Amino acid sequence: MATIKDVASRAGVSTATVSYVLNGTGTVTAETRRRVMEAVAELEYQPNHAARSMRTRSRTIGLVLQSLADRLADPALAELAAGLAQAAAARGYYLLLASAGAEEELALGTQLARSGRIDGLVLLDMRADDERARALCAAGVPVVYAGPPLPDVACPHVMLDVAGGARAAVQHLLALGHRRVALIALPSDMADSEPFYQGYVAALEAAGVEPDPALTVEAGATQDDGFAAMSELLVMPVSPTAVLAASDALAFGAMHALRDAGRDVGREVALVGCGDVPLAAHTHPPLTTLRVPRQALGRELAHRLIAQIEGAAALPAATLPLQLIVRRSTSHNLSAAMPAME
Repeated sequence: MATIKDVASRAGVSTATVSYVLNGTGTVTAETRRRVMEAVAELEYQPNHAARSMRTRSRTIGLVLQSLADRLADPALAELAAGLAQAAAARGYYLLLASAGAEEELALGTQLARSGRIDGLVLLDMRADDERARALCAAGVPVVYAGPPLPDVACPHVMLDVAGGARAAVQHLLALGHRRVALIALPSDMADSEPFYQGYVAALEAAGVEPDPALTVEAGATQDDGFAAMSELLVMPVSPTAVLAASDALAFGAMHALRDAGRDVGREVALVGCGDVPLAAHTHPPLTTLRVPRQALGRELAHRLIAQIEGAAALPAATLPLQLIVRRSTSHNLSAAMPAME
């Protein structure tokens, strides 16, 4: 079994520095914290106070976010956090929100758990090859994440059926007569990006429509990214008559690009988003989108994390469906206006 001296030797620091990092005391640099936590994970080090904290729980679960002030203004996150907090409170737990930079999130989460401030951690914004869950599990920190299964990660998770949602959205567009259906995709390193793309492709192929790689544009996460992606699609020799955006933010940007180009959203170009944030019902025209059950997602994450903290039988992975909400951004039946769309 590894000792604190082994961790210090692996990280190239003193045992006091290791103690500072694990207990959340003292002042160390982000780089030092990173080296120490990597050594803890590699050696599977279990300090004595971790066992003590299991006997005297803090009754608190943690959620570490980057750019916390900006994220708190996000209504989607607020809904998820409400579901987390409600489910936690029903079991006598509190929810702690903490902020960290991109390079410090793992270290801070582990530090909070090791210091006894939290009993477990919820992870969001998962990447396709996300090291956070793997490292936290290896360090003995109870953790649950929102996203599809990750290779070599045994901790519980709750996923959204983004593939099924994308299929439903494309089927809706096909039923309206569209055949040139474009996809504004999430960054390929996001865990939900590939399942969403596969759902899009599956719906096209099931309808006998050959997917055109040129109609898939990988974007970022902001409205500006959606604007840029839609602008790219509009300069194609034959532009799409319908667009599925992998988030509402991307769809809002696409809507602005279409309006700037003089295209009538809903009649000339159908547009579907994903998320159903409150603004989606109040755009011009109102946005057809896939509704994400964010409060239910938060509740399911809390249930699985608390079961893990309390040593109860592991709850099975859950998959939550997305619901297609049809509004006027897909109101026009293209097949009624055009006799042939082969």
